[in-house]
Amino acid sequence: MSELEKNKAIVRRYWFELWNEKRFEVLDEIAIENVVFHFPQGQAHQPATLKIWFETALIAFPDVHFTLHDELAEGDKVVSRWSYEATNTGKFLGRETTSLKVTDLGIDIFRIENDKIVEMWVAQDSLGLLQQLKVLQ
Repeated sequence: MSELEKNKAIVRRYWFELWNEKRFEVLDEIAIENVVFHFPQGQAHQPATLKIWFETALIAFPDVHFTLHDELAEGDKVVSRWSYEATNTGKFLGRETTSLKVTDLGIDIFRIENDKIVEMWVAQDSLGLLQQLKVLQ
């Protein structure tokens, strides 16, 4: 398997095994503990670590399910275009549950080093998510 294919396989495990199958133990296999995050200004949530992101997301949206639409790999980077569906059944951003079904979409860039995710750039529709949750009108 080429290095590019190995990198894409790591990122697929992130989406499918970690997020869709909720296999928390996969995190240690595919990412370093302190992944460096890059978020655009205005992102609704900017967690300190990938572990905290995963744990808090599952409190708010335990049924989250991602669909991977496109992936590209070059050098040490993999780009994913994704969407998800989820139901807000727990606290999110300090707010009580809404029981609303939401969708979101975005593009993430992952940098892979020594077969682990070490850096991520995250761009998603935070405004649309907050509007769906009735946080903003």
